[in-house]
Amino acid sequence: MICSFCDKEFDEQAAEKQCGQCSLFGGCKKVKCPHCGYESPKQPQSLKWLSKIGKRKK
Repeated sequence: MICSFCDKEFDEQAAEKQCGQCSLFGGCKKVKCPHCGYESPKQPQSLKWLSKIGKRKK
């Protein structure tokens, strides 16, 4: 995943562990960038699938 604030790439699952569980309504459903701390919503599965296809063609 690429942070929309600092443009650095990071592993979404590692960022979820760093962020921890929010007590707000069963979790905030956001991912925290390990580089800058910016929180952004998780990428939809369809977008992840499209980015994998794009990487294969390069």
